[in-house]
Amino acid sequence: MDKIAPEISVIVPVLNEAKYLEPTLDSIVNQNTNTPYELIVVDNGSTDGSLDIAKRYTDIVLRCEEPGIGATRHFGAINSNDNSRYFVFIDADTIIPGYFLAYIYEAFKTNPDLIAFSTGFKFSERSKKIKFAEGVANEYFSLRDKLNSVTLPGFNTIVRRSVYFKCGGYHNVLLEDVDFSRRIGRLGTVRYFPQIKVVNSSRRLEATGLLGTLYYYSQLDLGWELNSTWVDNLTKKVGIADLRKYIGIR
Repeated sequence: MDKIAPEISVIVPVLNEAKYLEPTLDSIVNQNTNTPYELIVVDNGSTDGSLDIAKRYTDIVLRCEEPGIGATRHFGAINSNDNSRYFVFIDADTIIPGYFLAYIYEAFKTNPDLIAFSTGFKFSERSKKIKFAEGVANEYFSLRDKLNSVTLPGFNTIVRRSVYFKCGGYHNVLLEDVDFSRRIGRLGTVRYFPQIKVVNSSRRLEATGLLGTLYYYSQLDLGWELNSTWVDNLTKKVGIADLRKYIGIR
């Protein structure tokens, strides 16, 4: 990472991610790019050594007191360098390819109407079940792109700084990534580029199952109201202990 004022801010929210964090940060600091960038790790109260790992990779390690992934991402954005033009939100269990930031910079430079995008992904786990789920999920997000109603998965979202703040940024709500996608999608061109792939852990998919994951995303796409009763009922349907904790309801 360059010492001059960054043009890109890579924001990584963290809450007890010691198992996954180091490969993620290593992939960020070893980018093959001439564009200056900063790495911001925002901790949400880790107690497992995540902070020690983060401090080995960046001097910008912040503490967000408000619990929730939406609040944590937004805290990183509002504390980024004023010179930064683009935000890259990457979750702590997501590894980006070495050309990723160079691709981002060129994508915005060559597409002035583009305000935000996400890319395809593959899971680090490679069982037949996981690969099937990976294919279905990528096709789902690609379909949203073709319908001009892109969903930007929060673990891998890239956005112009000015438009991020114009739409209000991430809110600390249920499925904050879908909420953010809807609001920013009203302001300009938003895309999903499946040909570029990050590597993501399948732990969330394993917690809810493919059908459970797609089920609640589809409910939001259809505009169904989500409240505490709905969440509790869905918890029973997908068979996990605490869906509220999984999807960030505090």
